Amino acid sequence: MRKFSAACILFSLLLIFQICLPVFAEEVPDLSAEAFILIDMESGQVLTEKNADQKRSPASTTKILTAMIALERASLDTDMIASQTAINSVDIYNYVTAGIKPGEIIKLKSLIELMMVTSANEVGYIIAENVSPDGTISGFVKLMNDKAAELGLTGSHFTNPCGVEDSDHYTTARDLAILAREAMKYDAFREIVGKTEITMPDTNFRKSGDWNASYLTYTNRLLTSRSKYYSKVTGIKTGYTDPAGRCLVASAVNPDGMELISVVLGVDPQDQNLVFEESQKLLEYGFANYSIRDVVKDGEYVGRSDVADAVDAKKVELITQGSIRHILPVDSERLSQELTQQKKLQEPFKAPIEKGQVLGSIEYFYKGKSIGSVNIIANNAIEKTTIAQIRDKYMEIVNDERFILGLKIAGGLVVFLIILRLVLRTISRKNSRRRRYASYSSSRRKNARFRNFR
Repeated sequence: MRKFSAACILFSLLLIFQICLPVFAEEVPDLSAEAFILIDMESGQVLTEKNADQKRSPASTTKILTAMIALERASLDTDMIASQTAINSVDIYNYVTAGIKPGEIIKLKSLIELMMVTSANEVGYIIAENVSPDGTISGFVKLMNDKAAELGLTGSHFTNPCGVEDSDHYTTARDLAILAREAMKYDAFREIVGKTEITMPDTNFRKSGDWNASYLTYTNRLLTSRSKYYSKVTGIKTGYTDPAGRCLVASAVNPDGMELISVVLGVDPQDQNLVFEESQKLLEYGFANYSIRDVVKDGEYVGRSDVADAVDAKKVELITQGSIRHILPVDSERLSQELTQQKKLQEPFKAPIEKGQVLGSIEYFYKGKSIGSVNIIANNAIEKTTIAQIRDKYMEIVNDERFILGLKIAGGLVVFLIILRLVLRTISRKNSRRRRYASYSSSRRKNARFRNFR
């Protein structure tokens, strides 16, 4: 009975221990995707990657760039007209369309919803013609490539607004992550890519209820996924062609507010679910192994240091000014190896010191790369001793340029007076000798006259 009780207690302790400890996915999940990357939404920090710079067909993930340019150049309530050219630009047998009619007028917001939620391809061309400076697809494509260059997408080149296959239309997982991060800064974009259903308004050709419901279904099935690691999937865009394979640019946020972006490219096109499964695994890996952590907090104690000439030999307390938060590993052992700091103090310290006075800085590095720095300031004031004040005042006077100039002038004057005195003494002596000689000569002449007279 005692053995049974001991076993039960041991089992309970192990169970509690297991529940209390976070589960770490030590290794990056083994994905079949040809290329992938996982980054932090806020900072852009890369958490893991594979073939992230490999040039690949982006398929409909191209529409992220199209939507962003449209939002930059037109308001959501802008009416846009569908041309026959735009509609004919898409092969309806190989690409998803929304069945928009030539001459139909639809607001930009509804067009972006159709393009991003249902992945309607003719919409990309309609938007392109209406947003392009010259009303042409080629003019819009120039905007796309100019924007790509502006964002530093060095592995990308675009030839159309929706991802129709073209040997000169390509991007990379890294570039798509950068692009998605930039696009998610637009509130309208973020709202739209998080939708699982859309409602089309009346147009000049049809009532809202006349739209084919099958055209309004969402393609990003990850939006309805559930996970213990994240609280919500926030977007973003699917993509698929046979050459590109299944692609997904996804984003999710956890209860702590950490949001990650995953890009998964080149998944088996025959398996419709695999791209969502692998994207979820990649996101879960990030949330399980990383968290937003306080690298340093404002007012954090750094240490105490001696201060020369301090009253009662009082020491100065050093604290941080400012804070840094960063995505870091939850594994403390790994964190201790990868997070380092470099402290710079303006030593030796000398009184007086004011409270809040900057006395140095601390720079923090993650994996050898700087992630920020904060000032080190005094948490208490330090007064200077009276003797030190007198000494410093004396030294201040002695080292004052006016005092030194005065000394030079005084010294020069003394030298001048000494020289003048020497000159005057010399002249006086010469005059004295002349007078004595003259007196002697006069006496001799008188004596000579006296002798002659006798």
